[in-house]
Amino acid sequence: MADATHSIQHSAPQVLTATPAREVAHDDNARLVSDVLPLRLKLAYGVGASCESVKTFAFGLFLLFYYTSVLGLPGTLVGVATALGLVWDSAIDPLIGFASDRARWRLGRRHGLMLVGGLGMGTSFFAIFSPPATLSGATLFGWLLVTSLCLRTSNSLFMVPYYALGAELSQDYHERTTISAFRAGCALFGTLLAAGASFGLFFPGGQPGQSDRGSQFDPSGYVAMGVAFGLFMTAAALVTTAGTWSKRSQSQTDDRRGDREPFRFFAAFITSMNDRAFRILVTSAGLFFLATVINASLAVHYLTYYAAVPSSGSFSMFFVAFYIGALLGVPSWTRMSKRVDKHRVYCVAMLVTGIIMAAAYWLVGEGRLLGTGNVVALSLGNALAGYFASALWVIVPSMIADVTEQDELTTGRRREGTFFGIYSFTQQAAAGVAILATGVLVDAFAALVPGQVAQSPATINRLALLFSQLPASLLIAASLMILPYGLTRQRVAAVKQELARRVRRTRPTTA
Repeated sequence: MADATHSIQHSAPQVLTATPAREVAHDDNARLVSDVLPLRLKLAYGVGASCESVKTFAFGLFLLFYYTSVLGLPGTLVGVATALGLVWDSAIDPLIGFASDRARWRLGRRHGLMLVGGLGMGTSFFAIFSPPATLSGATLFGWLLVTSLCLRTSNSLFMVPYYALGAELSQDYHERTTISAFRAGCALFGTLLAAGASFGLFFPGGQPGQSDRGSQFDPSGYVAMGVAFGLFMTAAALVTTAGTWSKRSQSQTDDRRGDREPFRFFAAFITSMNDRAFRILVTSAGLFFLATVINASLAVHYLTYYAAVPSSGSFSMFFVAFYIGALLGVPSWTRMSKRVDKHRVYCVAMLVTGIIMAAAYWLVGEGRLLGTGNVVALSLGNALAGYFASALWVIVPSMIADVTEQDELTTGRRREGTFFGIYSFTQQAAAGVAILATGVLVDAFAALVPGQVAQSPATINRLALLFSQLPASLLIAASLMILPYGLTRQRVAAVKQELARRVRRTRPTTA
């Protein structure tokens, strides 16, 4: 059976050709017109992405610094806790996607899980940044591990069906990219608010590059941040669940075999990974997430020690610049993807982002062109990086939605949940590996002294290498990896037309 599936999958591109639009049946044209969604629905759907973006921002930027430099937990233990969370994610994300595909619940196969996950995210996020003051060493490690697992579980319960729902809202090639753009725009706007609030409200003032301790060393700021961001995440999840409630019947499974067949999760997983286009995409995207989390995890270290940014207000300016650039990039990349194949847009954006990231080491620092404390130059460079990086947030989910239709042609099933479950696992796995690797490298390579403000020149230089050169190399590799991706605009059009013909052949005829 696996061989037959593999054969169909790779022979299909040779026999499918796209026909001109005027030759498509009238009912197919009507379906495509109806796939253009109202603005309020796209906005309501997009808001949910801010849950993930705020969580990722806080985890990537503050978790390692908070637990090592503020609470005194060794970086290796922070990495181990994250790695154990990765093992947990490796089990639950694809399973949640698989279960969501086959569920037949009154609340909808997506919305029921989204509701549970949304309610749990805020509480567990607050707990991570509010450990009891009496904890240290092993007990502090245990707190981080348990609360991280709770957050990962609730986050997956919301985000996996959330992404799958986005693929079901429209079958139109370009409208899918528009939906992804709304999702990316809302995610970036949420992160922009989080970045501004972080150093403007929770960590104001301070001189992080000087001998006195800056406000990012104050534990009370992290508690306040946990409360605010936790409430925001739950509120955003509930807005999306309620705002897309009218579409819950659209996501109901049409798989009549779901309640009679034995549990076939691993078969579904293997079938999904046998799709060459999906395998290339998810591997390349995994490298992208690995690079960006490594970079984000060391951003505070880089700005504090290497770039010698003079104040927390400058920190805020630096991070806000990235998300302003990204917000400006979203409409640009949406328009570009209508003229150029999505994977080519992806390749160029990834490559340029890697080059900009590499420049953060070679142009900044003592004795280099831009020197230290140059907040304007750093912010402009970060804005440019945000502009190009935003292409990946717009393009990748849209490409996965295209993959699901090719999979439907091969398997006869709609399996958005399974594909986005694997994609979510890739994101979480990359983040886990990144924090684990960063924690180990901060200890073993950079030789950072936990809880100590002053660090040696060698340590500072190595922190900058980890922040810049390592993720830049991963991004350049990822940009080259996407080139063999074969699901072009013409191929997607051919798949859609074949699916439409298949539907017409199976419709009952009247005498």
